[in-house]
Amino acid sequence: MMWKRVGMILAVFLLAACSNESEQPAPTLGADAKVAKAYLEEQGYDVVSYKGNRMSSFEKADLLELPTQSTWQVQMTPPDDYIGRDIRHENFIVRNHPLDEVAELGQTNVSVMMVDGEIIGGTSYPDSAEPLTGASYSLDGKTAEELHPDYMEWRSEWEAKYSE
Repeated sequence: MMWKRVGMILAVFLLAACSNESEQPAPTLGADAKVAKAYLEEQGYDVVSYKGNRMSSFEKADLLELPTQSTWQVQMTPPDDYIGRDIRHENFIVRNHPLDEVAELGQTNVSVMMVDGEIIGGTSYPDSAEPLTGASYSLDGKTAEELHPDYMEWRSEWEAKYSE
């Protein structure tokens, strides 16, 4: 009788231990995520998975610091209207993106930036098993230098504007 009770207690502990190691449930797509996913599909990307979202905000001085500067220098929308506002980043892994071949996994992380349900831009970076460093790419995989052909001149104007 005692051994049966010990066995039951052991079984309960084993089940509890195993259940703690299960992965978090996959994040579900809210309204903004659905808009972002549809936008990515319209751009020709195959959405592999949804990685959830996060919120951010920045002040004018942050535009001279990383990572804020790295994010905004690859946007087609100027940051001025979004200073001090909450920005939602809807994060996905996609395929059929220009950065797919940069790293070994053959897919790309994209972050769609939204304010009040509207897409204002985004960033991308190769999906890699190894940690990556460097500046952000635009949502479609371009560097700041590709988006601003006179990069040094553009950079000087940016620094003058946001250091005032």
